[in-house]
Amino acid sequence: MSEALERALDQLFNSRRIDPEFLAEDAEWVNPHDAVERGTRRGADEFNRAIARVFATWDDVHFHPDEVIDNGDQVVALGSLHGQLDVSGMVVSAEHGQIWTFRDGRVVRMQWFNTHRETLEVAGAAE
Repeated sequence: MSEALERALDQLFNSRRIDPEFLAEDAEWVNPHDAVERGTRRGADEFNRAIARVFATWDDVHFHPDEVIDNGDQVVALGSLHGQLDVSGMVVSAEHGQIWTFRDGRVVRMQWFNTHRETLEVAGAAE
């Protein structure tokens, strides 16, 4: 796993925020078209607000990447999301993909998906 991705995932799931010094000023958090909150959040503050909204829904959630693909300035992570929803207590385990874009050692963009197939298609890494 790339060092930048490892750092990003550690901060995201353990600190529940990304250090503003690790985020580009124009950083983007991109939710998929089928998310409850669709669309793109822009800027370091909005990026961390998006993370806060995720963790407001989940009592506990972790992403376990099984495959990491270096795709130029992007890193594609495919794996599974495991967690427990806060309100219902329902335990969820689902396929999950993320595309992280880094520039000058900082996070520029994070886009997530509910399927590996869509993740790979958007990244242009589909076989």
